[in-house]
Amino acid sequence: MFVVIYTHGPAWQIGKTVMEQPFFREHSRYMKRFFLANQLLMGGPFLDHQGGLGILEVEVEAQAQDIVAHDPFVQARVLEPHLHPWHAYFNQYQARSAPSGR
Repeated sequence: MFVVIYTHGPAWQIGKTVMEQPFFREHSRYMKRFFLANQLLMGGPFLDHQGGLGILEVEVEAQAQDIVAHDPFVQARVLEPHLHPWHAYFNQYQARSAPSGR
């Protein structure tokens, strides 16, 4: 599992919300593909407008890097990604999907 933290890139337009940024629609369509494929578990902007977060469920870091590198927001330098391997010790979603032995 990997976490990508997005921060404002050099093309971020100050004073505009994430939805008003160039390439927002393309970014949303792109990420929705991975959400529907169960590779993006969660994602969205921070409420303080300082960037965003995505949680990727992929096998290897190269897959996560590929997803991030081809994101239209990243390619247009609207957002800059910071990718981290991550183990969620506290994960209610994993617990819900685990088979019950009771």
